[in-house]
Amino acid sequence: MKIFKFIKKYIFKYKLQLFIFFILSILSWIISISIPYITGNYIDSLIYSQNSSTIFNFTMKILLIGIVSIVSSFIMNYSYVKLQTKSAIDLNLDVLNHIFKLPILYFKDIDTTYLNQRVNSDSNTLVSFILNNMLDSIIKSLTLIFVFYISIRINRKLTILLIPFIPLYLAIYFIFKKPLFKSGHDLKEKQNKFFSKMNEQLYNIKLIKLNSTFEESGEQLRENFSTVLVSLLKYTRISYIFSSSDSMTVTIYQITIFLFGGMEIINGGLTIGQFTIINSYFSMIMECISYYLSLGKSYQDALVSYNRLEKILNQSKEANGDKTLDTIDTIILENVYFSYDYTRNIINDFNYEFKKGSIYCITGRNGTGKSTFINLILGLFNDYYKGNIYYNSLELRKLDMYSVRKRIIGISEQEPRLINDTIKKNVVYGINKYNYGDIEELLKKLNFDLNKFSKGINTSLYEDANNISGGEKLKISLTRTFLKDPDVIILDEPTSVLDINSIEKLKFILNQIKEYKIIIIVTHSKEILDIADEVISSNEICYNLNDKINVYQS
Repeated sequence: MKIFKFIKKYIFKYKLQLFIFFILSILSWIISISIPYITGNYIDSLIYSQNSSTIFNFTMKILLIGIVSIVSSFIMNYSYVKLQTKSAIDLNLDVLNHIFKLPILYFKDIDTTYLNQRVNSDSNTLVSFILNNMLDSIIKSLTLIFVFYISIRINRKLTILLIPFIPLYLAIYFIFKKPLFKSGHDLKEKQNKFFSKMNEQLYNIKLIKLNSTFEESGEQLRENFSTVLVSLLKYTRISYIFSSSDSMTVTIYQITIFLFGGMEIINGGLTIGQFTIINSYFSMIMECISYYLSLGKSYQDALVSYNRLEKILNQSKEANGDKTLDTIDTIILENVYFSYDYTRNIINDFNYEFKKGSIYCITGRNGTGKSTFINLILGLFNDYYKGNIYYNSLELRKLDMYSVRKRIIGISEQEPRLINDTIKKNVVYGINKYNYGDIEELLKKLNFDLNKFSKGINTSLYEDANNISGGEKLKISLTRTFLKDPDVIILDEPTSVLDINSIEKLKFILNQIKEYKIIIIVTHSKEILDIADEVISSNEICYNLNDKINVYQS
């Protein structure tokens, strides 16, 4: 089974929990299969021997079985939850790691909330399916073999009479197999999109409040929910008909066993105790067949999740080489062309060299490709450019840019995002080695007032909270960049939300460190141009400048 092959490495990673779960599941099966036999013999013993010791012995057996069952069930369920949770999060993280390494343009038209909801839901569905059925399918098969053997030994005629119910059950599954898959797939997709729309409304809460669009927002959710409801009702109808067919088969089975079993008792072919055993065991048989039918249904649900995850994992990762660098002295562009759609060049035959010890300012109005150019030389568009970009003497496509960006390139974006953590955690995010004193010194140099915050550097921040301004976010981002002490520093609009005093302090820092750095500043502001060694107009880089180019920025 392809789903098992896909999931097994996540489950078998936790061997101890799996072993405990396996042993206790077997114990639980032994108990369940023994009780009907013990009970049937007890009934016959009461009828024929009428010995009080029989009652005492049976009571003690049931008490012991009950205690063992309760304790083992607790441990088994505890192990299951632990195993299921750990395995699902491992799968979830693996898929997310693959997503992180997809080309940046993959996300241009992707609803990331929907994607996250989908990955989480499908990961849990697959792990639960395998854990719930990996052992159960074996146990149910053993149950069928054992129960048939005992039932035939007790009364062959009645057992053979009940066998036709098995193919009837199987026929029901094959009739409903495809409708269950299609309706299940449609329902999952609609649910994920609905939850994504709900998250979007919460994300835009300020917009909703400012414009008082409460009714419009509610109407959007109702419209989206109506599509979910249609899919849900369709899935419910098919599931109910499937379940009703199952229930009707069980009802016919019960009529048959009570009618012919009763006749066998009257004719002396069965004792009451034996009838009880066969009735219980055939109920187990029907449960097993019902289980295999529901397995078929849950397999279709799991197959939906598998196909959706496989679709993501089949997306090709972005190009990334395996060569590493310890230092960057030059970045050279030779005959570089860039296009998003391979039809119109945004960058056309561009040549340039960035050298260590200089500050470069890239200027131009918004929307003319400055940030696109930065993303290009950072290796985010390796699949989309022609020509050559060299770091020292190594072509960009051959470099492990994940490692290079992490270690020796520092980037401060125009609108930096925060992680939901403290000021300190935001400053050191992605930096393994740092000096605590350097953090406070850099914050002070950039005019960041720690005294404003109740817990100083340990104050918790949230992306959409109102306890931090845009300028303070930018200063945190700049502090992180300087603390990293990289060879290449790239600042995207670093003066956009800074006051004059803070801008002067930033310029002072840049002049101090530039001797050992390549510093590239993207700006349309004149305040910082006086420290530039070279100024590059976006006209020189971008082709068809007068066109309205809607660039995608990460």
